[in-house]
Amino acid sequence: MEKKKIPNEFEITELFLVKAGNDFKRTFIGQICREITSEGVSIVRGTVVVNEGKIWCSAETQEELGKYLDDICLLKLDHNLHLKPGVSINISGVDYFQN
Repeated sequence: MEKKKIPNEFEITELFLVKAGNDFKRTFIGQICREITSEGVSIVRGTVVVNEGKIWCSAETQEELGKYLDDICLLKLDHNLHLKPGVSINISGVDYFQN
């Protein structure tokens, strides 16, 4: 007799710190998701809310992801990334912003 797998009611969330620049005065909490692609490559995705916007990216390692998100955070806060309207496209009824 085969046992039925009972779905887990808990979701484990891995949090990390994103900072803009070399000081810790501008820090934000982010969330990491680890996945394996259809090609079998292990990747890490990260999402963080920075003031009025959300930034996200993916990388092959956690260290690489941290550097990318720190850099994007700095671009957003100090160099007005997304200040210009940019362009939106519609894919399957969902608008996606492109800068």
